[in-house]
Amino acid sequence: MQPIFTEFINFMKDKGYDVPITEGTYWLDNGFIKAYTPDGVLHKLYKYKVFDDLSISVTKYKEYIDADFETWTETAERLSDDVNCKVEESLKAIKHTMGIFKDMDTWVLTSTGKDSMVVLDLVQKIIPDVKVMFNNTSLDVADTYKMVKRHPEWVITNPKIGFYKWVKQQMFIPTRFSRACCGIFKEGASITYFKEHNADRLLQFMGVRNEESNARSDRKFIERNPKWNNPNWISCLPIRKWSELDVWLYTIRENLEINPRYRKGFRRVGCANACCYANKGTWVLDKYWYPNLYERWHEIVKEVFLDSHRWSQLNCTLAEYHSCWNGGLYRPEPTDEVVDEMMSYMGITERETAMKYFNRTCRICDKNVRRPDDLGMNLKMFGRTAGDILCKKHLKEQLGLSEDEYQAKVAEFKQDGCVLF
Repeated sequence: MQPIFTEFINFMKDKGYDVPITEGTYWLDNGFIKAYTPDGVLHKLYKYKVFDDLSISVTKYKEYIDADFETWTETAERLSDDVNCKVEESLKAIKHTMGIFKDMDTWVLTSTGKDSMVVLDLVQKIIPDVKVMFNNTSLDVADTYKMVKRHPEWVITNPKIGFYKWVKQQMFIPTRFSRACCGIFKEGASITYFKEHNADRLLQFMGVRNEESNARSDRKFIERNPKWNNPNWISCLPIRKWSELDVWLYTIRENLEINPRYRKGFRRVGCANACCYANKGTWVLDKYWYPNLYERWHEIVKEVFLDSHRWSQLNCTLAEYHSCWNGGLYRPEPTDEVVDEMMSYMGITERETAMKYFNRTCRICDKNVRRPDDLGMNLKMFGRTAGDILCKKHLKEQLGLSEDEYQAKVAEFKQDGCVLF
């Protein structure tokens, strides 16, 4: 649920859809342009769809109504009691946390995203001079960097190596199933800074919400992150119970600073082009608003695909990889086009030889081995050039590991940032 600003309206118009809406009233939610009537009913008005080729369509919803709709300000006023309750609970959580951890080094971590900017505003109501940190992942866009520069008092951390250079060095494209980028370029950067500055007792306020994902659904107001490996480093999540609508209504009501990427239609502001959790809805905006960055990233995607011979890993062509680089196996079996493309690139003339590259199986039981963690464990334990592959069952037997020990090893390698996982 995100407000629709003028920039996104102009984007749709430039794509051929002159939708009769204006900034200040309408919302984009799950592929629909919606608006509230004064009775609090949220109505679907238009269907917004992005296709595989990153073209879009905007069509009037079959149950479209022509009515007087609430402005964002009016919605904020109508729901003010609900939002005020959230604000009161959050301020109480902040004060309670500060009361428990009085003498800790206190920070707000911000990405300039809406959630962290709300947290910053709330914390500053209690601690006006709280220290603020922005982690430069090297994947942010000029819009974000310009916003950060308006706050010279913020501390900025920088990675030892830029993301694009790191990807090319490792020949590793992060995916939803196998990634190390957040641990290195976000958490890793802040951890390094605090360790270098001897922050033994640390309290960090963060904009994490329970509804964002299943992994965050059970997060509490006060937590100790095991990745930090320091029991005296505490995190407080003051808006964990807020909905996305709550965040936007508070932002609009309090006139908080908004990252320009939201105005352009983005739902998130970090890691432009290369976030493995993005989708077509984000990619079409990346390509439109930041064409040079988009092309740069997809040149790297192409380079990694070719150098890593990913035809046999994912059963897809290079063209298909541009739309599935952030996922896993593209299809169960390679098509003739996939095999032909690989043979042409590698100079293989015998089809029988080419087929040996696809669908790797356990040398003991012939079971297909495709799970990234299991492949990663094979390569981690036996070397990256290992010809034989073992399934999880036989790999555990070979290594003498129980299921718990196996999972602990996988977690350890992931935490260390091993690119094989």
